[in-house]
Amino acid sequence: MKIGILGAGRIGGTLGKRWAAKGHAVFFGVRDAQSDKAQVLLKEIGPDAKVGSVAEAAAFGEVVLLAVPWASAQEVVQQAGDLTGKVLIDATNRMVSASPGSASMAEDVARWAAGAKVVKAFNSSGFANYADSKYGVQNVDNYMCGDDPEAKAIVAELSRSIGLDPVDAGPLSNAALLESLAKLWVQLAYPLGKGPRIAFKLMKR
Repeated sequence: MKIGILGAGRIGGTLGKRWAAKGHAVFFGVRDAQSDKAQVLLKEIGPDAKVGSVAEAAAFGEVVLLAVPWASAQEVVQQAGDLTGKVLIDATNRMVSASPGSASMAEDVARWAAGAKVVKAFNSSGFANYADSKYGVQNVDNYMCGDDPEAKAIVAELSRSIGLDPVDAGPLSNAALLESLAKLWVQLAYPLGKGPRIAFKLMKR
């Protein structure tokens, strides 16, 4: 599968490495394709990765991952151009209060990228859990929500391919719940001192 990754930070870079290792073609869209960070990432991944502009990465991807700081998200989505029909995975998190009238980040992204099939996912845990998703015999959960069943099925398969257990959390209107889950993970990991080697797990019986 062709995957365009908007951003080359810890989340985007980690997921890009994992997917490339599974045979997917990844294209990172960044501000400066010649930056040290972008070039190091290319060397680490090898020939299955490319780097270029945000618009080039978005055009390349059948699936597009939005993995940039929230403050840059709207600008990056606008730079991406027409995303109609593409699966757009929103992995962003906003650690400040939402602006008035904004239900969730994912719904904001869906509004900016009209016509895209937006799925909120890969936002509720730290990048290290995406790099190594095993805790003993259990896998880290990847909670996701969206309105398009086929798009969610694709994201679920991308999750499984790197050892994550996908958990369907319902429609995109539930995205605020996943965004709050991310805030809880950060609070537990850092201010409350439990460290980043923690993950949420949905238990069933």
